[in-house]
Amino acid sequence: MRESAARVESRALNDIAKQSEPFDALDRMTSAELDAWWARRLSAIYKVAARELPFYRERFAAAGFDATRFRSLADLKKVPITRKSDLLAAQRRIGSNAIGIERVSEPSKDHVTLSLSSGTSGTTFVTHNRRWRRMQGLSSSRGHWWAGLRPGGPLLMSAPAWHSYASIQPNVAMHFEMPCVIISGTYLPRFADRIVDAIQRFRPRFVTMFLPMVFSILAEARRQGLGEELFAGIESMVVTGAPITPGMRMHLQKLTKIPRIAEIAGSSENLLAVDCPFDRGLHLVFDTCHAEVLDRQTNEPVADNVRGAMVHSMVIPYGSIYLRYDGGDVGYIDHAPCPCGVPSPRIKLLGRAEDEFTLGSQAMLPYDVQLALETEVPELGGATCVITREGLAAGMLRLLLIESESSSATLVSAAREKLVHRFGVQVEIAPVRDLPLRFKGVPPILSEREASAPS
Repeated sequence: MRESAARVESRALNDIAKQSEPFDALDRMTSAELDAWWARRLSAIYKVAARELPFYRERFAAAGFDATRFRSLADLKKVPITRKSDLLAAQRRIGSNAIGIERVSEPSKDHVTLSLSSGTSGTTFVTHNRRWRRMQGLSSSRGHWWAGLRPGGPLLMSAPAWHSYASIQPNVAMHFEMPCVIISGTYLPRFADRIVDAIQRFRPRFVTMFLPMVFSILAEARRQGLGEELFAGIESMVVTGAPITPGMRMHLQKLTKIPRIAEIAGSSENLLAVDCPFDRGLHLVFDTCHAEVLDRQTNEPVADNVRGAMVHSMVIPYGSIYLRYDGGDVGYIDHAPCPCGVPSPRIKLLGRAEDEFTLGSQAMLPYDVQLALETEVPELGGATCVITREGLAAGMLRLLLIESESSSATLVSAAREKLVHRFGVQVEIAPVRDLPLRFKGVPPILSEREASAPS
């Protein structure tokens, strides 16, 4: 017998209530209490940086910032901003990955490991030690709790081996006391058949997966004649590695029938945010970091829900320490109270500043094109496409769109007309058979030669 609509709604509300249970007492701080908590943690870490870390000691002195006088979050404006270009310049000048932001004891005694930042604009090194792994492991467990993980498994996790996330995956599994399968590597989509096999063999209850791998898994499942049964029993799938649009989320849920698709966003440099169970955005994991969104020209805070430079300070005083760090991410922040009860503001990372382009008179990111496509033609939500450099160079929008059952000629024509009206520029949409494995869930910008390269 089919459930009544009222019973289905009641069960859904109960599920949300379960997902919004607090991880611990800190989850039930008020926003004012959290601000005071952040101020205390940041005050301590700025003093450590001024006392022990040469990179910051020099920058603080040059900016006239006295770490002993930091009292509240209002004092953040006195702290100099550090950009990735500053770290890259220090690496070149010193000729070492250790540039004076690392707080570790003797490496041979401290079990130090290295991970990498994203290499989009150049690669810096991130140093971790045991204390960082212990504290970040607990903080990341908080984030995974928000994403729906609960004790009892098994859990299947993946991450590129170069990312700091790979350093704390065992801590998350141990915290939840879950049998865990960890798939690690530099670039896993080409090994999707092995991941499909792992899902079938271990029947995980929870899955965390970088978004490029999800699409490769879906393609491999279709190749093997598998449908939604592959994902039977999975209660929550966490995706990360690229910002997902509402249409992309719905597309993944339609294909997999997994009850909850949750997004985790962040960086190797200790920026971390996790989806709210009420779908109100991604809460900053407050015992990992504090974040601000600033105007890139003036360095002043922008209003809530206005995009700007995402600048964060980590609150874990070990390993490589990042303070008021601008890693090049564009996003927005929302400080309004959230019905889930978590006190930290929500953020959304939209992409990298270096990926911005001008279309007509508008500065845009690939995310904006994906969102526009699914907003104007909802049937194309989750459509796989890329933006061509040749089109942008000609002042137009040219998309290469993978042919699928949903992308009929009629829908593609309707999408073209609506995007012309929306953006005020010429639009072309060309169906293609396949796109490279680098596809990450929102349309990247590639030359047509790159887009046509074999996977």
